[in-house]
Amino acid sequence: MILVDNRNVTDPYINLAIEEYLVRHADCKDKDYLFLYINEPCIVLGKNQSIYKEVNFDFLRSNQLKLCRRISGGGTVYQDKGNLNFTFITSFANEKVNNYKIFNQLIIDALMQAGVEATMDARNNILYNGQKISGNAQFTDRKNLISHGTLLFNADLDLLRNSLKENEFPVFTKAPQSVRSGVTNIQPYLKGISTTEELKDFISAYAKPEKIFQFKENEWNEIQKSATEKFQSYEWVYGRSPQTKITKSEMMINVEDGIVTELQFAHNRDIQLAKALTGVKYCATEIRKALSERANCEQLFQMIF
Repeated sequence: MILVDNRNVTDPYINLAIEEYLVRHADCKDKDYLFLYINEPCIVLGKNQSIYKEVNFDFLRSNQLKLCRRISGGGTVYQDKGNLNFTFITSFANEKVNNYKIFNQLIIDALMQAGVEATMDARNNILYNGQKISGNAQFTDRKNLISHGTLLFNADLDLLRNSLKENEFPVFTKAPQSVRSGVTNIQPYLKGISTTEELKDFISAYAKPEKIFQFKENEWNEIQKSATEKFQSYEWVYGRSPQTKITKSEMMINVEDGIVTELQFAHNRDIQLAKALTGVKYCATEIRKALSERANCEQLFQMIF
């Protein structure tokens, strides 16, 4: 096992770019990589999910959390510095696809040694005492494969629940939807581990790595470029959301590729409003900008977004 050094970066966009760089470029012949990292507060969607279905609109409006999208499928997760992420990078083989146990067993064994009797369920989640402590997903380019997951240590569970809370108004999409589960932190049950960094160090040592992999400067520059131009872009985070229909305040808003394509009103039809918003990016900043010259701007904003 080779341990990946990410220079202690907690920017989720950079860490997502590192994952993609490794799965596409790492030499996994006869060796596997383990990448452990901690992110600043963020929401991370699966590759093919609709951000409008998965994230509570209060949080979309406030923009108090970084919004991210990973290259693998699976459900949406909340992360902060009380969450540890683990990623295994390995050569592709058919028997590894959807076979999470061969990767997660190391995490489970490490937790067992630290006093947490973890198990896996049929959905490939890691559980403690019947509650979810880790969700997992995979991605492969048929050369390499990544199998990665989260590990709740002492995350803000109230913020987790509120940011991913289902909206009170209908949101329809054919995109894959997250399966909501009861979750818990494992910090109270671990022996001698009081911080997320200590948990990271514990699992790192348990994996008994042969060596540490460090990126060369040209590789690091490519990762930073990908973080900015791809993973932080509107086109990736919002634009990959499949067609979504949002019904609010007697209006239906159709969004495709993160863009408003149609507004339908139940009663009085405001043609000028529909015209002003059609073609606008459906996110808080752009909707506000499109409504800025209207006298009732804030009222309209609350109604539409």
